Amino acid sequence: MFEFLFGGNKDLSQNSKKVKRWQAEHKALANTALSVVKNYEENDMKKARKQLEKLQDIALAHLMDEDNTFFKLFDKAKDTKTDQEIVDSIKKFRTSFIDIKSTIFYFFIKYTNPKHELDAVFKEKLDGIINALIKRMEFEENNLYKLIDN
Repeated sequence: MFEFLFGGNKDLSQNSKKVKRWQAEHKALANTALSVVKNYEENDMKKARKQLEKLQDIALAHLMDEDNTFFKLFDKAKDTKTDQEIVDSIKKFRTSFIDIKSTIFYFFIKYTNPKHELDAVFKEKLDGIINALIKRMEFEENNLYKLIDN
């Protein structure tokens, strides 16, 4: 369905590879987030911060890759006779995550800085970000990824 993702019908297997990589990154995000929570709850703030930095690296790389891919796809989709469902899904994906993405960026900027304490406010914000990410990953895997992975 999304043959133009990697340049034509001959490259549809590349779609599947990209989706599988993104799904693996989702698992890494979930596991790392759980490590942050576990270390925080065990009061090991040094390990919690280290895992938080790892979470930041994984999350930002993943978000940038998805953003770049779907930005290119949206531009191509608008210029071709593409299925409207695909165009609408890409648009929804790109616009619906703007606020969450900003919140995530500011959260990481603040709490990966050693000057900021990993306190109860941190944990509350972390829980909110984890919940938002879970919903987002479910949306991606149940909608967008199915569209591009034939």
